[in-house]
Amino acid sequence: MRNSKMKGFTLIELIVVIAIIGVLAAILVPSMIGYVADSKISTANSNAKLTYTNTATYATKCETAGFPMGTASSLSQASLQTVANSTYELKTPTQSSDVNLSNALMALQGNANATTAGVVSVNITAQGFSDRTSWAKSTSDVNYVGNYPVASTADNAGRSTWLWSGN
Repeated sequence: MRNSKMKGFTLIELIVVIAIIGVLAAILVPSMIGYVADSKISTANSNAKLTYTNTATYATKCETAGFPMGTASSLSQASLQTVANSTYELKTPTQSSDVNLSNALMALQGNANATTAGVVSVNITAQGFSDRTSWAKSTSDVNYVGNYPVASTADNAGRSTWLWSGN
C-alpha cells in the first residue's frame, strides 16, 4: 500500500523515462553526426573559396606590378603555417623573384597567433591566375577537403581528394 504523504516517482516510472530518453538519443545522435560533417565540409569549402579569392587578389597585384605569376608559382600542398609572434605583409613584388604566393596567402589568411591556417593546393594557369583551389585543416585531414569553384559535398566527404591527386 502506498503512503499518500510520500511524493516522488516509482522505479517503473523512472525506468520508462530513461528508456524513452535512450531511444530518442539513439535516433538523434546519428543525425547530429551528419550535421557536424556537413559543417566541416562547408567550412573547408569556404576556406577554399577564400584561398581562391586571395590568390586572385595577389595575382592581380603581381600583374599590375609587371610580374605576373606563372605556373611555377603554383602551390601543391603548401602549409600556411605561421610562427608565433611573426607577421607576413602583403608586398607588391619589385622583381620576378619577389613573387611568393605562399607568403602572400599567409599574409592574407594566416593568423600570427595560430599554429596553422590550413593546408592549400592552388592551381595557377599559364596566364598567372588561379582556376581552382583546395583547402584542408591539415595534411592528415582527408575526410574534409574543401574545393572551389566545384565545392565538396557530404556525398563525397570521405572521398574528397586534393587537386594534385587528379581532381
